[in-house]
Amino acid sequence: MKRRLAVLLIICILASIMAACGGSGDSGTTDTAGGGMETAGAASSNEEVIELAFPCIWVGTDSKAEVFGQMVRDFNAEYDGQIKVSIEDQTDYNAYRDKLRTQLSTGSAPDIFTVESYADLELFSESGKLMDLTEFLGTSSMADRFREGLIDASLVDGINYGFAYENVFVPIMYNSSLLKEAGIETIPESYDQLWTACEALGEKGIFPTVQMTNDNAWFSMLWYSYALASCGGANVYENGLDDPAFVEAAGILKKMFDYTSSDAVGADATVGNGHFFNERAAIYTNGTWILGRILSEGVEGLYDNVEVGPSLSVDGENGGAYINVIQSYICASAQEDPAREEAIQKFFEFITQEDKIVELTNSSGSTFAITIPDTSIEDVLLSEVVKKANDAAFTVGHFQGSVETAVANAFASALESLVLGDVNAQGFVDMLKKAETK
Repeated sequence: MKRRLAVLLIICILASIMAACGGSGDSGTTDTAGGGMETAGAASSNEEVIELAFPCIWVGTDSKAEVFGQMVRDFNAEYDGQIKVSIEDQTDYNAYRDKLRTQLSTGSAPDIFTVESYADLELFSESGKLMDLTEFLGTSSMADRFREGLIDASLVDGINYGFAYENVFVPIMYNSSLLKEAGIETIPESYDQLWTACEALGEKGIFPTVQMTNDNAWFSMLWYSYALASCGGANVYENGLDDPAFVEAAGILKKMFDYTSSDAVGADATVGNGHFFNERAAIYTNGTWILGRILSEGVEGLYDNVEVGPSLSVDGENGGAYINVIQSYICASAQEDPAREEAIQKFFEFITQEDKIVELTNSSGSTFAITIPDTSIEDVLLSEVVKKANDAAFTVGHFQGSVETAVANAFASALESLVLGDVNAQGFVDMLKKAETK
């Protein structure tokens, strides 16, 4: 009997010890005050790392991909164990924009994202899901980083729901070697001179200009933007599509398709770039971000043959202008947790530091809203574009970023109808007007 009592006593003692220590079979949960079960250590793990999702277009073959990707890795290393920004590759710009619209329309938004136009920024702000960055950007440590006026350029009803990041110049580019081959010694300064050059180039079997109608008709949209500046001047967008300049510029663009490659209707940017990079086409317009690709992907000597110029005059007026446009705004979703909001602000502080923007500029050929010393720009052509654009008669935005999104989206379809002869210049503008929602 005593022996049984001793055994029972030992069992009870062991059971008590196991209960106190959790035992070998413990599930890792503890009772909560409310009677539920909570995973042990869950609270502490939530406090360890704040993970921020960033669906990003600066990936893949984008000229900013390598350096911007390294910037994100450097940020994650500096805040290791505290904050982690996770890049989600978005290689299709149009699909990315559509994805954002869908998310915001259903009441959600990524932690960090970019928008490409003020019209989209304005539209997305109506969702109520964007973080208010006004106070953050108003601090001297942030405000002093930006070029004059560019923080205000992202205000929507007095609130910064984002900030300008990529702010680019878009020159007209000429292959001086091909021009000389056609007997053209200097780049055109007017459309009359351009048509003369196009005739001479065509006679040599060279495509005079680069055009396209597929996707967003990017190159042709830029040509239309330049034609608008030439026909309507610096304030061409103020009167909307009723300004006669829109019809006049459409006539110029239609004529340009007489001086382009036979595959321009239906061509995308890959086709257009290929013509210029391989010296099949002589006159091209694109943002300065393409300079790095011209150097790395163009035929030998192409980069050295590129000469840049401004808008062309019409009847002696409105020449000498450059397209200057905010190519991307960076935004964040509104956060209920102050710690997550602070983490996003730390990331924004990191990617706007001068030394990082200098590296990003020199590696990509893009220019940014953050001020950097002129002497820090290594690329000769980029430096020339920036200098000429700063001295330009005026600067103007491009069509896509200066009209509402629905109108911008209608451009490619209207252009194809214009080029195929289904509508005239007035009909082209009427198609754009039909897309207006305001």
